[in-house]
Amino acid sequence: MQSENTAKKMEFQAEAKQLLRLMIHSLYSHKEVFLRELISNASDALDKLRFDALTNRALGICDSGLAVRIKADKEAKTITISDNGIGMSRREVIENIGTIARSGSKAFLEKMTGDQKLDSNLIGQFGVGFYSVFMVANRVQVITRRAGSDEGAVMWESDGESSYTLTDAVKDGHGTEVIIYLKEDEGEFAQDWQVRSLVKKYSDFIAFPIYMPDKEGKEEVVNQTKPLWRRAVSEVTAEQYDEFYAQALGGFGKPLSTLHTNAEGVLEYSSLIFIPAEPAFDLFSLERKHGVKLYVKRVFIMDNCKELLPEYLRFVRGIIDSEDLPLNVSREMLQKNAVMERMSKALVSKILGKLKELAENDPKAYGGFWKNFGVVIKEGLHTDYENREKLLELLRFQSSMGDSADDLVSLKQYVDRMREDQKDIYYITGESRDVAQKSPHLEVFRAKSIEVLYLVDPIDEWVIGDMLSYGDKQLRSVTKGDLDLGELGKEEADRQKAAQTEVQGLSERIKEVLADMVEDVRATGRLKDSPACLVAGEHAMGAHLEKIMKAMGQNVPKSKKILEINADHAIIKNMNVRYEKDSADPELEQWALLLYEGALIAEGQMVPDPLGYSRRVNDVLAKISAS
Repeated sequence: MQSENTAKKMEFQAEAKQLLRLMIHSLYSHKEVFLRELISNASDALDKLRFDALTNRALGICDSGLAVRIKADKEAKTITISDNGIGMSRREVIENIGTIARSGSKAFLEKMTGDQKLDSNLIGQFGVGFYSVFMVANRVQVITRRAGSDEGAVMWESDGESSYTLTDAVKDGHGTEVIIYLKEDEGEFAQDWQVRSLVKKYSDFIAFPIYMPDKEGKEEVVNQTKPLWRRAVSEVTAEQYDEFYAQALGGFGKPLSTLHTNAEGVLEYSSLIFIPAEPAFDLFSLERKHGVKLYVKRVFIMDNCKELLPEYLRFVRGIIDSEDLPLNVSREMLQKNAVMERMSKALVSKILGKLKELAENDPKAYGGFWKNFGVVIKEGLHTDYENREKLLELLRFQSSMGDSADDLVSLKQYVDRMREDQKDIYYITGESRDVAQKSPHLEVFRAKSIEVLYLVDPIDEWVIGDMLSYGDKQLRSVTKGDLDLGELGKEEADRQKAAQTEVQGLSERIKEVLADMVEDVRATGRLKDSPACLVAGEHAMGAHLEKIMKAMGQNVPKSKKILEINADHAIIKNMNVRYEKDSADPELEQWALLLYEGALIAEGQMVPDPLGYSRRVNDVLAKISAS
């Protein structure tokens, strides 16, 4: 058996092979991104070393000496990128380079569109950036040595086809050196001017100096070493912001909006925050990450800093660089840190303010944002009561006055166009717009031209309790409780009282038949075209929530609803005539069951006895055809 320190040839996993084939043979355009990815990796290694040095004095690292160095040899057609960062042990090489992260590569492969430029831009977003080098290289060597370790250096080498080799190596000092052997037709990337141009284009924001030899062989810095977020807003162009978002933060496409702040006073910090236009692939994943990085005095502290922004703003990407936090801050310390709390509060306020500004000034762009992130924003209603009013302003809904799902309305717009004498804001929940707008509960609202909001996201059932009012207007479900339209429903209310007297006996007979299924049977003023509907109690679980809970495998407590009947409908009139002739008429029982089952179907529920329902329908059809 080979010892761990001898040369060892290892096969890539099947998924890795598939990804590498795509890199080498499919993504022909925008190949220059490989340099961006390798420089980004080098910068991360320097950041990690600088952070480790804060807690491990034995490393003896001098912050001022950390750098990236690039050498291009046009004759040999090679590019060498080296850093004196944290480096890797043999085990870390296998984990970080020898194995492509399954979640990242799988998501990358699923997102492939066939558009070469778009697919190239996806590379950094899914953690597969190193492998982009094989778009231009026929062989790559990585020589690395771990800082603070007694283990010697190791060399990883591969042609990117099916395997890689691990060999012991010699290297002075810690860090990593990547040697790229370019393909025959990719020699342009070994031109000094080309490398400098790409560094300027993609990596000017790197917080460490990038050195290249000048014409005399002397090293010179080819990037601006002042981090982008530390510069004045007036010094940064829109193009630089877009490049930073894509290259440093892994954003896809252009950001929807940018917030760049240099705060001074009680708190001193720099922040560069981006609101994405497109969601990350892991937005709803259980292993999702926040997109904000924490720096202290330009020293990278951590990725995925959940303490900076609440969970419902996890889609935001950016960097926060504090002057007030200690360099040795830990995640545990951050959870109860007053500086973090104040920064977080300020950042949340700025982000919500920016979203409100976008919603008011560019409704079309905000509509696109809401389609992608609205469900996540709604989470804040349940978790961030302090910002409830601001979140309510950001909410957008489909409604009965919109022609399509793209026609969205805010609560303010709804209130501004409410009918005179309308007291409340009305809504209905459902699994889709199509289901919601076909509900019989909307019939009176349609007749009265009263707008009804469609709450069709599953989360709506959980957060509706957190948005019971807007200003002095209450939000009312059209499927619950007694319907009170005030002056707008006076005619229906008067008719309902008279109708209850007309069908009192029939109502009691139907209630007797459906005793195990409904709490009560009463005449209604909310129906115009349908014979009956089911109504939940004011504080009872609605039909849509029941359906969601059952689909999740939850035990739903059995609850009885109220069956409301339309005394002006032909079916109810005919039933009432039969009842008055013979209150014990056996067919009334079958009709009562059909009435209840029809109401269940109308609200998207399953009938409890499909076979019995089918038999009853067939009996009615047989009698009709025989008459």
